[in-house]
Amino acid sequence: MWEWCFNNFSRGGIFGWMGGGLMMLFPILIIVLIFYLFEKREKNNTTGTDTPLEILKKRYARGEITKEEFDEIKKDL
Repeated sequence: MWEWCFNNFSRGGIFGWMGGGLMMLFPILIIVLIFYLFEKREKNNTTGTDTPLEILKKRYARGEITKEEFDEIKKDL
């Protein structure tokens, strides 16, 4: 019985060759995940193509400025 267990686990364990294949895919999945997170972060950042009025609206929507400040800056623009 011990011989069967030793031979089975030495050839790849319970999962056989599939377990080794999955372990080879793990680093690739990590790299893809990191790439995806960086791409998503870059899309969320402004690229500098927003007009001043769009930037002002975003600041007001985020609560960085009050309604009075928004109206005053908008009038200046």
